[in-house]
Amino acid sequence: MKKIRPGGLRSVSEEGAVLRISEAAFPAPFAQVLEFNAPVHETWNIVHIGMLVPDCHQIYVCSDNCMRGVVLTAAEMDAADRFSCVLLEEEDLYEGSLEDITVEGVTDAINRLPYRPRAVAVFLVCLHHFVGTDAAWVYRNLEERFPDIDFMRCWMDPVMQKTGLTPEQKLKESMFRPVRPLPVDPGLVCILGDNQPVDPDSDLAKEITEAGFTYLSLQQCRTYDDYLRIGAASLFITRSPSGVHGIKQLAKRLGRPFLYLPPSVGAGEIREEIGELRKALSSKEGTDLMQAGQKAAENALDHALQLIGDTEITVDYIANPRTLGLTRLLLEHGFRVTRIYIDAISPEEKKDFDWLRSHHPELILNSTVHPKMRVLHGKENEGNMLAIGPKAAWFGGTARFVNLVEYGGMWGFSGVEKLAGLMEDAFLHEKDTRSIVPRKGLGCACVL
Repeated sequence: MKKIRPGGLRSVSEEGAVLRISEAAFPAPFAQVLEFNAPVHETWNIVHIGMLVPDCHQIYVCSDNCMRGVVLTAAEMDAADRFSCVLLEEEDLYEGSLEDITVEGVTDAINRLPYRPRAVAVFLVCLHHFVGTDAAWVYRNLEERFPDIDFMRCWMDPVMQKTGLTPEQKLKESMFRPVRPLPVDPGLVCILGDNQPVDPDSDLAKEITEAGFTYLSLQQCRTYDDYLRIGAASLFITRSPSGVHGIKQLAKRLGRPFLYLPPSVGAGEIREEIGELRKALSSKEGTDLMQAGQKAAENALDHALQLIGDTEITVDYIANPRTLGLTRLLLEHGFRVTRIYIDAISPEEKKDFDWLRSHHPELILNSTVHPKMRVLHGKENEGNMLAIGPKAAWFGGTARFVNLVEYGGMWGFSGVEKLAGLMEDAFLHEKDTRSIVPRKGLGCACVL
């Protein structure tokens, strides 16, 4: 892509930041370079996620330059009373043991609290990696000092973002480590690892309840005892790619079955996932309900297409982790999708990647973090398009967008049906993009 756009004092080409899918390498279409952080913050960060555990206090051990973001997140959530800091200074690195400083700092923070938390999530950081901190020793000492508190071993280490488990994946394992095995409740299913609560109207929720089970998610837990009840589940489910590692480890530790049911949108994948769920639940529902759900989803898409017509549509990876599958679904139903904002492609979407390359080779893949994107984006209300996802809206400069993060708890054919309705609403009603997309953590408590 050699297109040139004006940018400040000089012109900037799209090369390196924008390419056709026919030219893209799988799974990394763009080179890793210096990254741009767009002012779109609707995804959840580790503070938002950790706050899901009730009666849990978060303590971050870090220097003040990195502390600003997490402190502001806690304040924006009106949850500053559940958040503490242990500030590290330069002399701490050469005048003493970082292990001792961490233990004493966390101890002091706990002793200063006006209440006794049931659990404490202690976040170590990049500095602890750099100096080779014995993290296991740190936590052993804290557990000996506070035997009545469950400690969650967490990390805020963005320098490790590109290697191994991400901070979010590590957190979604650590935050369930205090869960102890309880006698199995054969009627209880836990849906965990997802930031957005499951939509009660989703096929997932309905399949579970119609099979005679009750489902429990972390978002439903109001007390720490509610949280510990997770240990009684007969089945664990996650819809989130970032939740797979942690929830799978939880299920393995407790000796319970586990299902990964991502928010797929293709009819074949949805039918397959419903089949897996029914098998795990020993449900004998027939295919008629699936056929009715699929028909309703297709009718909703047809109705949306009649309204939206050949309007240009862009999609971003924030809206649904099955970004390429969503793009394929829309293209197969006649929508004019022209561009996907995405930086890496999940191995789970290899089939959809190959299909799009074969059937729509001119489809554009657009990086969101390439430094050129600081310039290569539309001005407010410039784009005459419909965007699905906040980053697609901001980069395209459009006020017509579906404000969706991680598929908003939707799942199955009912999710596709709801998405079609959201697209119609976005087409008919403009939003104030500039004021909406910078807000952190769509769907969580916010005082802004």
